[in-house]
Amino acid sequence: MITNKSKYYFFLILIFINFYLINCQEEYPIDQTGKCEPYIGDSQITKCSTFLPNINSIYVSANSTQKDSMKTLDNYFGLLLAVGSEKCKDSSLTYQTLCSMYLKECESFTDNSTLKTVSIPKRICRKTCNDVTKLCNIESLFNCSQNEPINNLPLCPLNYSIYDLSLVNGDSNYELQCYSPLSNDSIEIPVTNYCPFPLIYINSTDHSADEDRGYMFVSGNSNCVVPNPVPLYTPKQWDRLYDLSNSLSVLSCVGTLFLLFTFNILNKKINRFDRMNSLFNGSVFMMSLSGVIILFAGGPRALIKDGGARISVWQDPLCSATGFIFQLFSIAAILFWVVMSFELWYKIKFMTKKLDLKKYYIPFIIIVSLVFSIIPLATKNYRMIRGNMHCWVHTTKLQNSLFWIPLGIAITIGTIFIGLVMFEIHRIVSANSKGGVLKLEIKSILNVALIYLTFIYLFAFNFYMNGQEGVVYGQIESFYQCTLENDASECTIQGPSIGSLGFFIFCIRIYGVYCFILQGLNYRAYNIWKESIFFNNRFVSYIKNNILNIETSSTGSGGTSTTASATTTTTTKKHNGIDSLNIDSAFSKNNESDDEDDYDPYKKSKNNITLKDIEVSKS
Repeated sequence: MITNKSKYYFFLILIFINFYLINCQEEYPIDQTGKCEPYIGDSQITKCSTFLPNINSIYVSANSTQKDSMKTLDNYFGLLLAVGSEKCKDSSLTYQTLCSMYLKECESFTDNSTLKTVSIPKRICRKTCNDVTKLCNIESLFNCSQNEPINNLPLCPLNYSIYDLSLVNGDSNYELQCYSPLSNDSIEIPVTNYCPFPLIYINSTDHSADEDRGYMFVSGNSNCVVPNPVPLYTPKQWDRLYDLSNSLSVLSCVGTLFLLFTFNILNKKINRFDRMNSLFNGSVFMMSLSGVIILFAGGPRALIKDGGARISVWQDPLCSATGFIFQLFSIAAILFWVVMSFELWYKIKFMTKKLDLKKYYIPFIIIVSLVFSIIPLATKNYRMIRGNMHCWVHTTKLQNSLFWIPLGIAITIGTIFIGLVMFEIHRIVSANSKGGVLKLEIKSILNVALIYLTFIYLFAFNFYMNGQEGVVYGQIESFYQCTLENDASECTIQGPSIGSLGFFIFCIRIYGVYCFILQGLNYRAYNIWKESIFFNNRFVSYIKNNILNIETSSTGSGGTSTTASATTTTTTKKHNGIDSLNIDSAFSKNNESDDEDDYDPYKKSKNNITLKDIEVSKS
């Protein structure tokens, strides 16, 4: 039961609300430059002619021309048509509100005695503005409670705007009702083939088929596609990432080519480990070659097609070829690495037992690598990695089943054998009571650490990117808002840091450099080149002799001369008939200890010069 006291309080509340609403309607100043003029017409993007309440009377002023308003509307229409929801784009209320907010209806008043005229704009009601931003789900992008920048008064009044028209002999407290259009289904909704920069318009009738061709649409009901490279970074930052990929591809390619040439062509005594290394290094070389091929084709940007609208897919020869090469030899390289780890452990553990499984594992590795590489090709699943710079297996399901899971298993098995190798070395050295265990194990430690840790990072980053795809590409609206307010080239979508992607590229392309450091920078490689035809030919001998003659001349007749070659060291004292000292190199042609094991890269050299190698003769 409602009492008289309740009625009293209710009446006071109504009075308070009415008083609040009246006092919230602030008085707007009259711009003396304001005037009414006809609508200048639609642009390529903005179609307002059918949505304005009065196309013959649009408010303009020195601070707000129709051209300025049309530029702003072009941006908002572009955003609306690009990423707006279906219900937002299908409602006439959206376009009526948007057009009338920036092309305000104009009312003019004239003093008949002085013929002075003032013009004032009719603003959109705040409730209408809120309804539309909610309908289009852009409350975070547009605040209906914001103030106008010039007079700092509400852009959208609650009910009406108050003006002082005493200047033209009118009402000093004139209330101009705000504009609140009603949705009208009979109005034709505009259709345009325009997309705001940097989005690109594609005339698509089948989004699914076009997505398979490499396009990525910003929404299911839009023909605007995300540009490539994806604006995760600025163009300059992308260029730096491209340079990193190109440089590492070339370095890895050159490094592994050096190893193949040194240990398999120049080397006069090739052993089983050289042959095994050649299979591993050859696979890493081909992995790196895929990046070099892309470089010579124009760099990673050659994988971007149609002016940046789409990425390369299996139908593009460069993509399918380099993707197939990278997948094939990545699998082969890691399997050869596992076999190398096993054979290294077996030889150290069972020194007297011979093991020859090449006729089994080489065909096995070739078959597995081919199967794991042909499946993506047969299912049309090679494509450029979006937000990256090479082609590879598409879809998370295929990546996991054909690469990540097998690779993880193989790397783990290889790591176990490398660990056993380190244990055996430690056991043997400890049994002999010798120090320097870490020095003997350092290359094994680096081998497992560098390869395994880079794999872990690649694995983690790949899954992070797959999980972030929806988040990254769900920021098109905020990205576009940035382009409205700033230089578009400086606007980016918030995604992985440039450092994390840069390290991902580093890990993919660095393996050839790892191999060169671990295998190519040692005394054995130095000796192979030293004894090769490049340093043992007439031309080099001629240069050596000339240099030695110059040195001999500089010492004078009473001096001491020392001559060193690859095989003999001779020291001669010319006075008083002192004995001359000849040291035969441990690498001489007839040295019985110069066998295959001496060149085993996994064992310490036995070629240490002892007293029995020194011959003392009379000069």
